[in-house]
Amino acid sequence: MPAQRFSEINAAFLMRLVAELAAPGTVLLCVANSLRHRTERLVGRTARGDLVFVGANTGALGWLTRDLGVRECFEIEDPGFVPFGGKAVHAPVVGAVAAGRPLASAGAPFPPDAVRRTPVAEGDIVHIDNFGNGKFPFRADGLCHGDRLRVEVGGRRLEAVYGTRMMDEEDGTWVVYPGSSLGLHELGQVRARGLLDLPCAAGHRLRVRRAVPRPVRAGDQNELERRGG
Repeated sequence: MPAQRFSEINAAFLMRLVAELAAPGTVLLCVANSLRHRTERLVGRTARGDLVFVGANTGALGWLTRDLGVRECFEIEDPGFVPFGGKAVHAPVVGAVAAGRPLASAGAPFPPDAVRRTPVAEGDIVHIDNFGNGKFPFRADGLCHGDRLRVEVGGRRLEAVYGTRMMDEEDGTWVVYPGSSLGLHELGQVRARGLLDLPCAAGHRLRVRRAVPRPVRAGDQNELERRGG
């Protein structure tokens, strides 16, 4: 599965997404390194799902290991500089694991808490799919179906609506809605190209806010007073 070029956030999302459907014992290889310097090369096994992961310790393995835990982890023996580590170092380890060799044969034990993570904050786009829908963490506290929104992304301000089913809206409408991946929300454009035509990508941050404040009802006012608001 191709990741966006030079995006550790996108690689981390894809590794975690693939794990949702992977059978126990599946080996997940991540060949992605946008860093100038070489980092540790790792092979490990998740505590949940019994999945084997192989890749450079750049942050691309962090989402997977955070959610599924780490049962064992090893730093692959360093052969020194090679032009393409994904082929010359990682791939042979994948083959050895698939052939039944223990992970420990690849190198020395590596502390699981030293597996790097790529920070992802609210509004950070982690993936834009082939339909132009951007996936991002978002707390929709207090938002209801039909609420009007303003979304700032890619240097543009979009008029959008909050919905529970994107396809219910008119063609061309921008919709923020609960997505299908890892509890994330998505921003998409109904039957159009969405974010594919905007200058944004994984790692960019969008901002979502109400376009028009909702009127405060009596029950809401009582709740605000109870909280001291």
